[in-house]
Amino acid sequence: MAFSSAPPEPRRFLDRLLGLLAIADDPLDDEDIRRRKRVGVFAGYLTVLVPYSLPFQGAQLALSWPLAIGLSAYSAVSLVVLARTRRFDRFVVLLIASGVVFVPAASVVGGGITGSTGGLVWGFLIPAYAILALGPRRATRWFVVYLAVVAVMVAIDPFARESVPQPSVALRVIGHVENAVIPLTVVFALLRYTDTRRLAAEARVDELLTNAIPATIAARLRRGERRIADAYPSTTILFADIVGFTPWAQRTPPDEVVALLDDLFTRFDALTEEHGLEKVKTIGDAYMAVAGAPDPQLDHARSAVALGRAMIDAIRDVRQVSGIPLEIRVGIASGPAVGGVIGSRRLLFDLWGDTVNVASRMESSGVAGRIHVAGSTRDLLADDATRFERREVEVKGLGPMTTYLLSEEHATADG
Repeated sequence: MAFSSAPPEPRRFLDRLLGLLAIADDPLDDEDIRRRKRVGVFAGYLTVLVPYSLPFQGAQLALSWPLAIGLSAYSAVSLVVLARTRRFDRFVVLLIASGVVFVPAASVVGGGITGSTGGLVWGFLIPAYAILALGPRRATRWFVVYLAVVAVMVAIDPFARESVPQPSVALRVIGHVENAVIPLTVVFALLRYTDTRRLAAEARVDELLTNAIPATIAARLRRGERRIADAYPSTTILFADIVGFTPWAQRTPPDEVVALLDDLFTRFDALTEEHGLEKVKTIGDAYMAVAGAPDPQLDHARSAVALGRAMIDAIRDVRQVSGIPLEIRVGIASGPAVGGVIGSRRLLFDLWGDTVNVASRMESSGVAGRIHVAGSTRDLLADDATRFERREVEVKGLGPMTTYLLSEEHATADG
């Protein structure tokens, strides 16, 4: 039996529609520029179609058809030129400028601003298109242009009413309704599209922010806090370092190195969340996490040890599948710490203090495939005393210390 790989018909239609909106896209565009371009292109397509409502409103039909066809053709040619040149700013300016001419002309054809075409609302599309396609700063001048267009329409209104036969009351009612509903519907559609994209962009920013720093810290930043620095009286810090990674990386293509690290750290991130810890940062092939900060946690020492076990299991799984001879050292210490957000462009939540230094030294002086803990963590797990092997080690920068290794028979237990 043969299976077709072609996308379903609705998907093909959406792809074609997206392609029509993307004629001005550039691969280097950021999300905001791409959104503005597509709004501008959408406005161009509307301007091809909308002018044909004029002949059904205008009292002077002989003039309304050429005017409608002229603007429609002008817009269509502008879109073709845009697709070829990608000069988006010129396209938008020309499109908006066409409205400066068309709206007063249509008003005259309809018998003035009190006639059947009522161009005051249509004229507002000039600054509306400008703010959506060019941005608020450049749109200000076009709002001034709109006010000037309104002034011109008011000035020529007596001439239009005298020169053009006044339409019937029914035609004027229909025209006013049509000329309010259509342009305001266009504005609503553009605003809704823009706001939907804005909310999606904000959600993406929030996602990136909470991936970089803890959710509670991100929420405080969004509320306007500028400097965040807190003391955490009871935490457990975990450092993990991949043993054997550097020599393997030196003889391995870069894309394979990055792929492995991405796979490992993605696993570690999931495990960290599962065990209730916060990832603090990665440094090369080292991973740092904390329990008890920024949110208090009663059983922080046990949670950190459970994460260490899970990391050792994860490395074992990767080693069995890939055949790469990797191990992991895990170091853990408990105690107070100070945390805060540093940086303004690239935010980083970090922790400082003796507990952090001791945890780092527990990792560097530890044993591959084992969890090495300071006495501070061992004391919090007094009911698990048989699980640890006592060590007397010389710790760089800290001197002789009594530390503990999680017993191998319990290293991968569920605890």
